[in-house]
Amino acid sequence: MIWGYVFLGCVLTGVALYTVIPDFFLHRLGMGSWKRQFSPGVALTFDDGPDPIVTPRVLEVLKRHNISATFFVVAEKAKMYPELIQQMQAEGHQIGVHSLTHRYAWFSSPWKTAREWTESVRLLEQLTATKISWMRPPWGTFNLMTWWWLKKHKMRAVLWNVEGHDWESRRSPEEITARILSKVNEGAIVVLHDSGGKRGAPENTLIALEQLGDRIAHGLKLPFVPLEFPDWPIGQRLSFRVWETWEHYYAKRHSVERIDATNIFRLEKTVYEGPNLYAEDGELLAEKGDPVAEIHLDNIRLQAKGRDMQKTALKVMRQIRESLPGLAQYVAEDPTYDNIKVFVAETLLYRGVKGLGFTVQELPDTLKSQGVAWLQKMIMRVYHPEGKNRKNGRLGNKTKLVWISRGGLLANLEFDYSQ
Repeated sequence: MIWGYVFLGCVLTGVALYTVIPDFFLHRLGMGSWKRQFSPGVALTFDDGPDPIVTPRVLEVLKRHNISATFFVVAEKAKMYPELIQQMQAEGHQIGVHSLTHRYAWFSSPWKTAREWTESVRLLEQLTATKISWMRPPWGTFNLMTWWWLKKHKMRAVLWNVEGHDWESRRSPEEITARILSKVNEGAIVVLHDSGGKRGAPENTLIALEQLGDRIAHGLKLPFVPLEFPDWPIGQRLSFRVWETWEHYYAKRHSVERIDATNIFRLEKTVYEGPNLYAEDGELLAEKGDPVAEIHLDNIRLQAKGRDMQKTALKVMRQIRESLPGLAQYVAEDPTYDNIKVFVAETLLYRGVKGLGFTVQELPDTLKSQGVAWLQKMIMRVYHPEGKNRKNGRLGNKTKLVWISRGGLLANLEFDYSQ
């Protein structure tokens, strides 16, 4: 009798090792997979297609909203509708593999799992004439062979962190949209479906997609971005997440406002603490206790992807120049800024700003200014491609006060810095 229990225990342990344990780590914890991206925007992804009726309509909506998405396609379906795969590519969308026949991983033997994934990639590479390096298993579910196959073929498993359950016909477009909007933020990977849903579900998905195209970009002021993953070790990814969480907390607590989906400036209404600020003609613009707006940089939108320092610096300055007219327009159109005469920032990044109309002046060396300097150097460690190895000597160790009058800011409406 005891040997029967031993045998049963061995069987259950083997089943757990093959199914539950790899799925727990890769799917639930995201260890060995990517459940988010590291960019300032939102990435839309679609599963289960292509479908000859639904997919063209999805592509039409994406084109109308100028969104580049990623389609994780079922290889057997792709083989049936190669013209849809070609259309996806021609319209700038990315393609990943979503298995050969949409089989649940736990019910597939090791040999069948490896064979089907290998065949699905072969078919897609033949159809697209490009290398396929991203995969997403059906239902996001793994077995041990899926993990081994990933490692052997150096594929990247891409999951999601926001979903609307749009494949369920009982979900109305409004429910799908609300569910996604409640969770979406920078770095989100949203999963929707362009095939495989229950009867009536695709129509709900299409309506929700129209709503999301508008409300994410204009309501939440987040850009849509293609999937992109940095070549970061796990430690740097964790550091980024911790810092990002802090920035979201600070922005919410202090009501820091985004300007639009792409502007790198943000604004916080606050009370000025000094010193006195004067215009060139001697007019007092701000003294302690006056309302001012503090300018923040949306750090994730300045994140450097390359390692060329000179190109990174030029890109940042270009972003700042291109964002100034949008900042000025935002202030001019929002009546809550009518009584604010000065826009200020305490920063280490003050070189080159005088040419944009800002004034730079010294600040007393206080614990607060030292804390701001430390925080900004930490930001450089998180967002700069060299991380902690970057030399921060050019930043100095003291923050300076950078400010611009309301009139000086609104003068930027007359210039087009993008030229």
